[in-house]
Amino acid sequence: MRNYCELLSHWAKKQPDKICLTEDSIHYTYNDLENLCDALCQKLPADCSGSFLVLADTAVLQLAAFLSLQKAGLIPILLHHGLTDEETASIIKENQLQGLFRFSADSVLYEPSDELTVPHNEPDILGVLSSGSTGTPKVMYRTYESWAGYFPKQNPIFGVNHNTRMFLHGSLSFTGNMNSLLSVLFAGGTVITCRPLRCRLWAKLIQQENADTIYLVPSKLTLLTGAVRGFIPEVRHIFTGSQLLSAQNIKDLKRLFPNAELILYYGASELNYITYAVCDDPDRDPRNLGKPFPDIGLTVKDGLIYVDTKYHISGTEIPFTVKDTGHLNENGELIFEGRRDAWINKGGVKISTQRIENLLLTIQGVSACAVLPYEDKIRGTDAAAFIVLEKNISEADIRSKIKRILKPVEVPGKVRFVAEIPLNDRGKVDKKSLLCAKTP
Repeated sequence: MRNYCELLSHWAKKQPDKICLTEDSIHYTYNDLENLCDALCQKLPADCSGSFLVLADTAVLQLAAFLSLQKAGLIPILLHHGLTDEETASIIKENQLQGLFRFSADSVLYEPSDELTVPHNEPDILGVLSSGSTGTPKVMYRTYESWAGYFPKQNPIFGVNHNTRMFLHGSLSFTGNMNSLLSVLFAGGTVITCRPLRCRLWAKLIQQENADTIYLVPSKLTLLTGAVRGFIPEVRHIFTGSQLLSAQNIKDLKRLFPNAELILYYGASELNYITYAVCDDPDRDPRNLGKPFPDIGLTVKDGLIYVDTKYHISGTEIPFTVKDTGHLNENGELIFEGRRDAWINKGGVKISTQRIENLLLTIQGVSACAVLPYEDKIRGTDAAAFIVLEKNISEADIRSKIKRILKPVEVPGKVRFVAEIPLNDRGKVDKKSLLCAKTP
């Protein structure tokens, strides 16, 4: 295979009537998706080449647009939702992209740029966007093999096979969602999703569509277990990453999905999957991200995690670090200590905001929290804690417990109680919205 459109065509010939994707209870067979990709491909300009941002509102359109550009020999880069026109223009200019395609149910709008096509040293077929937390998101390019070459190794670990029916939620511009969907496509399985951020609807779809596998980031798993009572015994596999799991998360997931194996992985958009741990004990160290995936090398130097893998974005020198910090324990397991830029220097003392967040989540009455660094005129940097309380829990009681559980120097300079931790379309903490969040 050279790209994922060819992979779709392979399965469309072999199993045309099998459901490939279900979105909002609408079913699309492998043949349906191939026909949709062919129709969209015919709407693309015949004289364009290069790399293009792709904007589409639904998962089926995101996937079909992504595949149709590959069919036309173009390089698609799915755009995050919620960006302004100015931010989009900045991404195009700074990454020298050739334009933007806007896909809707009945049209394809093409907005070319003045940027010249940039040659690629690798056979790149897709691009992904960095988080852009410190500036304009950067486009990172991938070959087909950089993901598909590892599916035979990762799929058995996550329980993905030809019979898999996986539920996921959110934009496919999030690499975790796109990689998970493509891993199911690689196996010839079925993906189930929906647009609303409504956990009871998720649970209903999981049961109605006979999902046996779930991929959601921990923040969404927390929402799901908080909203749904009872249990769903049919789910056999849950894998999650991008954030840590607390003891309460594990207890809640074991209650709702009593027959599911729960795997927490550590990975990076620049690389691929790095380590994983089976989380069957709520009392485990939440920082423990397990041992490396097969054929993945892992070392720690000066507190930074370095990864040796051939499954990475193009143009990356290996071993590579994304500036995450941690150490290896005596069992060779990775103990994660957060991103280096999430550490603060408070009056000369280095403090991990990840450690503060982990400890806050152990306080009874705290249902969710996020800890962010901020600039302080006196201390240099300090931590701001945003906390969601369970019902009938007093703020004064939580403030008292914070002082007991943290070292004096670790107590956040700002503690705000909020109604919820806002998430972006990738399921990650929306830092901008959080800073503007209202108290309950």
